[in-house]
Amino acid sequence: MDWLKVFKNTVRENKLLENGNAVLIGLSGGPDSVALLHLISQVQKEMKLNINAVYINHQIRKKAARFEEEFCQKLCDKYRIELDIVSENIPALAKKRKKGLEETAREFRYEVFDLLAAEDGYDKIALGHHADDRVETVLFRILRGTGSAGVAGIPIMRDKYIRPLYDFTKKDILAYLKKNKLAFCLDESNIGMDFSRNYIRNELLPRMRKRINPRVDRALLNLSEITGEEERFLEQVVKKYVKKTVNITPGGKLVVALERFRSYDLWLKRRLVRYCLKLLSEKNLTPDKESVDRLLGLGYRTLTLADGLQAVIAEEELVIYRRKKIVFAGVLAIDRPLKLENLRLNFTLRQGIKSSVRLNREKRSKVVTLDSGQIYPPLTVRNIRPGDRFVPLGLKGTKKVGDYLTDKKIPVVYRDEIPVVCDKEGIIWLVGYEIADRVKVDHQTEKVLTIEVSAREKSRVQTF
Repeated sequence: MDWLKVFKNTVRENKLLENGNAVLIGLSGGPDSVALLHLISQVQKEMKLNINAVYINHQIRKKAARFEEEFCQKLCDKYRIELDIVSENIPALAKKRKKGLEETAREFRYEVFDLLAAEDGYDKIALGHHADDRVETVLFRILRGTGSAGVAGIPIMRDKYIRPLYDFTKKDILAYLKKNKLAFCLDESNIGMDFSRNYIRNELLPRMRKRINPRVDRALLNLSEITGEEERFLEQVVKKYVKKTVNITPGGKLVVALERFRSYDLWLKRRLVRYCLKLLSEKNLTPDKESVDRLLGLGYRTLTLADGLQAVIAEEELVIYRRKKIVFAGVLAIDRPLKLENLRLNFTLRQGIKSSVRLNREKRSKVVTLDSGQIYPPLTVRNIRPGDRFVPLGLKGTKKVGDYLTDKKIPVVYRDEIPVVCDKEGIIWLVGYEIADRVKVDHQTEKVLTIEVSAREKSRVQTF
């Protein structure tokens, strides 16, 4: 077997690497990551790659980890590759997060990869997953009750993550290491039965090969590959419906148009809901079937979901959002655009004379023109606060902002991302709804101020 040729073909056909890429390799010292590092180093000069590696010490096997650190450092020194070493007490972190060791270790590894990629500008993050890992993952997910997306298994590429050993079996990797006389570390935890994946690898799959199907690995990979192709097609179908059905507010809430949503088949509803929950997940987690089904069964009430999410039906819209208040504040100055940090809105303030402008009194106006002589700087933009009052245009007495919005039938779920513009005397604009009566332009107005608000990003969801 020409291992390097297979490696190059996998990289080329799947466009895993491009000339000049900065690549971070996840290096454990085990056979898979050692083979990965060696193979990438073989094409480094040809593809002008900038290669670095990272070793993560989970502090689970302290003596073995020290040996692995030293081994990885010597290996990287040999190939003139810079090595980052990151250490974390995974048992303590697992206890804090109330999760298992295996899940916590995996989450932490990806957190480290993402952080290093962001800080050091890596184009690709190369991991040593191979065909045997894919088999184990598919079987593991089937046994836990996955859907078709889970059966699709480990992708060869996702965002910056690439898996160049995708088509190699463990046997291929060990043969490659032997052929090239490459040493590696043996992780003793992979031999035991302490973790579920190890049980599948060392106990369940060997029995299935012996008693059910000697080619069970290939059967599971075929299932995964076929399902993966179908999933990619369905993602494109769902993407079209997402654009028709789902909007995103300036504060990041996802809004599903229920009239259109209710007309869809159940499979499409499930996928749209799963899309929304995954998009809002801070760790890009795929929601389980229970969360999806609970959301589909939501009546006229609020529902608390996993991963810090909340859902509520407001009028004819399903709103899904993170359970935390959106807080923002800023100072408005003439001709100095204001960008609110936690709200994707920009504000601009301009000065003019009365004859050049007219009052815009449209409902939910994005531009208002105010009497400059009735405004007392500084102007600030902030959240609505409990007890806030103002005198709406055309009225004589004050009105609570909350009561005003209730009269306008604005659902409570949207109110934490409605800004107010204030001067020293109080609210002069409930943004998007109404100005205060005292700042209206009339026959006595000489100079005016114009305030405009605009979204930094399109409100409609554009990406899947």
